[in-house]
Amino acid sequence: MKDTSFSDGLSAGLKFWLFFMLSFALAGYPITLSIFFGALGGLAGGWIFAWWKSKEGPTQPQPIASLSSKVKFTKLSGLRLAKQKRDAKTKKQRLAVQRRKVLNSLFRKGNSSRSSRR
Repeated sequence: MKDTSFSDGLSAGLKFWLFFMLSFALAGYPITLSIFFGALGGLAGGWIFAWWKSKEGPTQPQPIASLSSKVKFTKLSGLRLAKQKRDAKTKKQRLAVQRRKVLNSLFRKGNSSRSSRR
């Protein structure tokens, strides 16, 4: 069985190589540099073309474990279940506040050092 995405990518890569080589040569670059840059452009273009036309489906991302998945809600009813959900929500909110504080301190330090240089 022949891999059509590879052969399509190869033919497209050769066309890109010719295009880039002629473009650099007409722009006044030395011929050896035009060949080299054309080969790099052809390799990149062929690789992108083969990837774009590939028949492989997207890979399934691994599920990210969130805070709510770590908290196991057991078979509780009424007030206990509400308290457990509220506690999980406040933990999540505290983490968000801590992350914001860290980011704000990073940006604040960056701005103060820039203003002191001026």
